[in-house]
Amino acid sequence: MKDTDRAKLVEYVQKKYKTPATMPLEVSEAGFLPESCYRHLRFQSQDQRRPFQLELIASPDLRFLTREMLDSRVDPLEEERQKEKALLADLRREGGAQLGPKDAPVTITLFSDFQCPYCAQMANGLMKDILPAEADRVRLVFRNFPLTMHPWARPAAEAAECARTQGDKYFWSFHDYLFEHQKDMTAENLRPKLAAYGPDLAGFDVKAFESCVEERKTSAKVAEDLAMGRRIGITGTPTFFVNGTRITGYRAAEIRTLITQIADAPKKAAGSPEDDKQEPGACSGLKCERK
Repeated sequence: MKDTDRAKLVEYVQKKYKTPATMPLEVSEAGFLPESCYRHLRFQSQDQRRPFQLELIASPDLRFLTREMLDSRVDPLEEERQKEKALLADLRREGGAQLGPKDAPVTITLFSDFQCPYCAQMANGLMKDILPAEADRVRLVFRNFPLTMHPWARPAAEAAECARTQGDKYFWSFHDYLFEHQKDMTAENLRPKLAAYGPDLAGFDVKAFESCVEERKTSAKVAEDLAMGRRIGITGTPTFFVNGTRITGYRAAEIRTLITQIADAPKKAAGSPEDDKQEPGACSGLKCERK
């Protein structure tokens, strides 16, 4: 693809998706669709502080762009099964901070933003209500998805990951602190508040933490979580998956029902008298949307 073609495509995407003029974009080819001349293009920000990623399919002459190309020769049901398989593979990939037994029958993978008020509501419910009651049946995996509309969300995510380099327990301590003090945090006071909190944690190396934050050593980790979230279609927070079932917002009753259904599935398969036929309600709720 010629440089002039790349420039035209980038200009179009900037106008179409209203990206800031000060945020440089680059476009790369991710190959051709199987047995076709249609190109798979990937647009992404060159500035890690303002992440942007978009994948489009381009016609051979680069005139037409679309988010999705349907192949009538592929069985839609098989295609859906393959997508679900790829989703589960992504969610099971190591990398997120974990809480709870690794062999738990239920895994909740949470994509969250430390500045999102609905994420704070969910964190409170999970940590004080659901997890204590389901301690043996649930494992929680945290993935960072700081939204660009929240000025201190990305630095907070990087700081929490810096704490995690000294152990997952420190990540969860900072996780709780950030959400509990969310209303008091600003882009200006975030770092001094976190630095002041560190010494309260037994065995925590404050100097190593501050060095990690200063040098943004965990920026790539947060970018990896963001890329994963975008790849599986996340646009707002909180979004989470209970053994692969997507839920947006926080509805405690629906989460408990789903946990029970999954955890008790082996009993039901064996004809247990404890079979619970209650159907789950609609899994929806408030969330922060990416702008």
